[in-house]
Amino acid sequence: MPISDVLQHPVHTYVQAEGEIEPARAESRMSAYIYGDILVLAATAGVSRGDIHSGKALLVVLGTVLSTYIAHALADIVGAALTGHSLSGIVGHELRDSIPVASAGMPSLALLGAAALGWPAALWAQSLACAVLIARLGLTGLVYRRLHRGMSVHRGVRFGIAVALVAAVVVAIKLALTH
Repeated sequence: MPISDVLQHPVHTYVQAEGEIEPARAESRMSAYIYGDILVLAATAGVSRGDIHSGKALLVVLGTVLSTYIAHALADIVGAALTGHSLSGIVGHELRDSIPVASAGMPSLALLGAAALGWPAALWAQSLACAVLIARLGLTGLVYRRLHRGMSVHRGVRFGIAVALVAAVVVAIKLALTH
């Protein structure tokens, strides 16, 4: 199996369902993937060790995941309705296309939950959860490469690194201005 196939596997489900999906669906899923990762990263990085020990960090991340999931789905539903799509046909698609937001929160919830129970240490759990989210953002270039077959793996990796760096700046700005 080529290395490009191995690297693309973790994000394959975000750009392909049963058979190839239409570009608008892929766009919506990528949007949810990036929004979810950035907002969950900000929530995860912004909690204190005391919040992790008390379990409050779980509520912060869970609240971020749920509100972002609903906001992303609602925005796409309204956008689709404004362009003439039938609401009955689009709600299910948009709810499914927003699932990457929920998947963004799973590593943080698992790690912060374990830390609240006493292992690993809060700082380690928080750091690992942030690293996982940054890695997910870094994989964005390989997803983009999958959608644009002419792009090389090397260029896709560089694109993903650029996305991760910009996302880190966004999170730093959010934390500096809101915490």
